[in-house]
Amino acid sequence: MLRSLFKEFSGVDGKLDDPCPSLVSFRNKCNVLVIFEGSNDDRPIRQEEELLHHEKNLTDRDVTVLRVAGGGVFQLFEEPYELDADDIRRDLQGPSDDEFEMVLVGLDGSTKLRSYAPLPTSVILDVLDKVPPLMP
Repeated sequence: MLRSLFKEFSGVDGKLDDPCPSLVSFRNKCNVLVIFEGSNDDRPIRQEEELLHHEKNLTDRDVTVLRVAGGGVFQLFEEPYELDADDIRRDLQGPSDDEFEMVLVGLDGSTKLRSYAPLPTSVILDVLDKVPPLMP
């Protein structure tokens, strides 16, 4: 309550409290699965193949999959967004450019799952199914 009063009186924007400002354009619209791809590593390829086999299940649950590779951000299922790889890496405390990591960001911008190894899509869907819906 004090925090909200401070914001009201000081005029401070809520973006300061945003857990992942680089993905704010997805907030309250979809979950975001970020795959940090390391060079000379087959784990990103295995994970992407797994996700592609379950594209319908993921899109039915409003999941956008982003691949962060080097300095670029690419989408697995949809048209690309203009996003900054370094900002996403910083906000999610992602790995260095040569390491694999996967982070699931919920509708509220908070991290719901973090893995350093490829996961079956069923694990990701199970986590999403257990997240309570956002309050209006």
